[in-house]
Amino acid sequence: MNSLNNLQTLIANSQRIALFSHIRPDGDAYGTSLAFALSLRAIGKEVTIYNEDGLSSLYSFLPQSHLITSPPQNPPPETTLIAVDTATQDRLGSTFLSWKIQPDLNLDHHISNTLYGKMNWIDSDSPASSQILFELLQQLQLPVTAEVAQCLYVGIMTDTGSFRYRQTTAKTLEIAAALIRAGANPSELSQSCYQNYSASRLLLQKEALNTMKFDHDNQIAYFRLTPEMFQISGASSEETEGLVESLQAVRTVEVAFVIEKIDETTTRASLRSRGKIDVQKIASELGGGGHTLAAGIRSKLPLPLLEEKLLEKINFSLQSASGSK
Repeated sequence: MNSLNNLQTLIANSQRIALFSHIRPDGDAYGTSLAFALSLRAIGKEVTIYNEDGLSSLYSFLPQSHLITSPPQNPPPETTLIAVDTATQDRLGSTFLSWKIQPDLNLDHHISNTLYGKMNWIDSDSPASSQILFELLQQLQLPVTAEVAQCLYVGIMTDTGSFRYRQTTAKTLEIAAALIRAGANPSELSQSCYQNYSASRLLLQKEALNTMKFDHDNQIAYFRLTPEMFQISGASSEETEGLVESLQAVRTVEVAFVIEKIDETTTRASLRSRGKIDVQKIASELGGGGHTLAAGIRSKLPLPLLEEKLLEKINFSLQSASGSK
């Protein structure tokens, strides 16, 4: 209750609020920041929403998504700073880091969260930051309008894999039902998220699947993404979200990952697990983080070397899991 009282006081005493979410934002990052902003605006707060990468066209259907902008070079004066769905402060982007300011509030569900805020509202058992925010809005008696409900529903739906992942609980489905009653249309939002891709995105998937490989008796599946694939397909980097999930359709696959060369000095990897292997642990050993079933890495290692290290660690984890039985 003391933490809730402190948070209530923080919001009551804040007229100007700026919300941040992580670089390469996903549905939960956008959904949480937009929902929080719209709820706070409904009670008269001046709220801005910043993201280092701005708004992805994939989520432009979200209500009031035009409010998401790139952060200014200098911090806004007399403004409360809130970070959502972001495990470490560096993931808020280079502009925020240049401000050298600690966020007033850090709201998140990643188990790898480093508690970098002045106040930290973390629940690693929750499948999505949007679910945490819904419960918080109720506790603070802040409004959940139809637009807020739509944003929260998308955040929960995307981070639970359409309510398929293990952290999806009865509470998650009850909250989804409450959001539907508040104005979220599950059919329309599902179509906007999953049946709204460009042809270039499918062409990118085709190129990626041509590099698909299996390992460890088909328990590992992975493919590469290279600049050449983006050039051939015409796809943009923001259209890679969800590609790794296609590998999990194979029933033998315990761990899937996609590895991408961002530029000459940066490589990115996204990992997914069926449940036997903790990919957050593997990612953290290579400088990344995330969840037990979904994690990511940004690395300075060349793509072939990062791929080699991932295969080594995943193989070891699978062998250890088999040996423990």
